[in-house]
Amino acid sequence: QESSVFATPPCRFVRRGGADGGMDTYAARANTIFCTFCTVLGTTAVLSHLSTFLPMDQFDVRTSGNVQLNMVHDLIPNSHLNSDQSFLSFHLSHNLSKEFHWNMNQLFLYLVVTYNDTASNMRNEVTVYDKIIRSPEAARFKQRNLMNEYPLRDQFRELRDQKVRLHVRYRTMPIVGLMHEKEVAAVDFQMPDQYFRDGTQETREQAMKKEKKKAKEKGLEDWQMR
Repeated sequence: QESSVFATPPCRFVRRGGADGGMDTYAARANTIFCTFCTVLGTTAVLSHLSTFLPMDQFDVRTSGNVQLNMVHDLIPNSHLNSDQSFLSFHLSHNLSKEFHWNMNQLFLYLVVTYNDTASNMRNEVTVYDKIIRSPEAARFKQRNLMNEYPLRDQFRELRDQKVRLHVRYRTMPIVGLMHEKEVAAVDFQMPDQYFRDGTQETREQAMKKEKKKAKEKGLEDWQMR
């Protein structure tokens, strides 16, 4: 009996999604799409950050600012916190519009009071005012008689007769990349050597209470009325 040298291979059927079709499942496709999306997004973000270092005119940032003390309105002891406390007013102007380009999200501007070599601390820094700048138009600013939003406080009651410096600083907050802190202006002045109060802060507090009451009547937060 002779056997045929030509044998027909057995037929084999594999269902989609089975052991031999794992690369063709919906989960595998979704994973491939997601990984590709993350790779493209990360690469684009890195390139966007690196593009800000190109030698172009818009990255030659030249900012300007000025701050002048108007007056110190009070210097009082805060018995609740056992500290010295002061409110002051100042004139502020700045032009930070050159900081904005396609990779800049916003700027965070703040005013800091610094003074050194007190009996308790080698260095003291107190933030008294801040704001967020979201556009080139808002980066151009000039206003007189601004009041500090947060009181100038010294935790050891060593604020009297101190030589202090008021700094205007801002921090860049890009869409992607590193944040940088910069300073555009500063002014020196000396705190009074005696406690006093001129009544300006009481007037301000009364105005803020009226503002909060009016906002409550309209069902708004007080900051929405400003």
